[in-house]
Amino acid sequence: MKTGLLLSSLLALSVQNTVLAQTDGNGYTSVNLTTGANYQNRVFFDFSANAIVSQPANSWDIAFFRNSAMSFGTRINDAQNIEVYEASGSAANWDNISISNIASWGAPLYNPDISTTLQNGAFEQGSATYGWGEYNVANHHIEGNVIFVLKYASGAYIKFMIQDYYGGYTFKYSKWNAATSAWEATQTKTLANGTDDAFFNYFSFTTENKVTNMEPPKADWDLMFTRYWNDYPYIDQQGNPQTMKYRMSGVIQSPNITVAKVQPETQATSVATLPATTAFSGNITTIGHSWKPTTGIYNDVVYYIKQGSTYYRMYFTENGGSSTGNMYFKYKNITSVLNVTEVSKNASFGIYPNPTTSDKRVTVLYDVKEKVNSKGNVEVYDLTGKKVHQSELTNQAGFYKQDLNLSHLSAGNYLVKITFGGHTETKKLIVK
Repeated sequence: MKTGLLLSSLLALSVQNTVLAQTDGNGYTSVNLTTGANYQNRVFFDFSANAIVSQPANSWDIAFFRNSAMSFGTRINDAQNIEVYEASGSAANWDNISISNIASWGAPLYNPDISTTLQNGAFEQGSATYGWGEYNVANHHIEGNVIFVLKYASGAYIKFMIQDYYGGYTFKYSKWNAATSAWEATQTKTLANGTDDAFFNYFSFTTENKVTNMEPPKADWDLMFTRYWNDYPYIDQQGNPQTMKYRMSGVIQSPNITVAKVQPETQATSVATLPATTAFSGNITTIGHSWKPTTGIYNDVVYYIKQGSTYYRMYFTENGGSSTGNMYFKYKNITSVLNVTEVSKNASFGIYPNPTTSDKRVTVLYDVKEKVNSKGNVEVYDLTGKKVHQSELTNQAGFYKQDLNLSHLSAGNYLVKITFGGHTETKKLIVK
């Protein structure tokens, strides 16, 4: 046991450093990040601290979501190249599972890459109501009834099922012994959610213990550079479009941020405005691998990152591929340009460009965090107190942009007043 714990600790060693800020003429900070040859590390990046945390990618097998006592979920380690099969929908069949039946188990299950939640993993794709189990109304536990088999690229097999969840996970597993063509003794483990400042607890079948320090504190990372499975499109021999599972390298985003992809857009520019069609998404692979074709990078893709009331603009500049695992990008905090202000705990807004450009068009950036009973409104006043423009704003939760045409106004100083949920905020606007 002591040996296993020591090995677990050694595997969990991470490298953390603050990136030396190199700012270009447009005010963008350059980040030279590497996951290592063959993407051997999982790398976390924090915009606010300009910091990188790098950890070995293959030192764990299953991650158990622990961010909430009542919210559960898992992730399979895609860096381990694991295929997950549902071998049975009945817990009673535990002793009757044979890998000779793998062809009858259907397609392998993977962590979905199109998901707004990190914890929607491969096991959650099983046939039970919650993927691997059912809700017990009597004790409020999720009780497992689905048996899975994990197949590794090495040819190893592990039989696995989550038996119970309630503020922690009880699970059992058995390793396939190729020499005896039989399952080894079943091991049962309980992994409580605990108090770690992390989204997941991690478990290794190699050490048969929890692996610590596998991610930075929840508030200290925005992007995770790693491997993940994707539905990769291709054309078959008959000319029909198909998809296949392909293990990509790219970016998974933190639940703390939303991301908007804009293409085409000029990357290297001092101008930092959100296009009118910008839509922020919580999909974990909004960035994903969409910044690169088969090789290299696209030179017209820009990403806008929304972290609370802070906004960043970023774009990639280089991709080293599997030989180096290098992924280089630039980013800039554009919050001040957007001039974002909290109206109340329910909403924030910004106006830009300010001063206006020659067309006298202004964009209102409006972030409704929580729906209220009545709609909001935006009003523009001249310095005599005369109202010269008024527009209605939605009261529905979400991120919105509204363009104001102020071409009828003469050049000068104006006041923009936003009212929402009984609260008012005023900003000065310069019309050129």
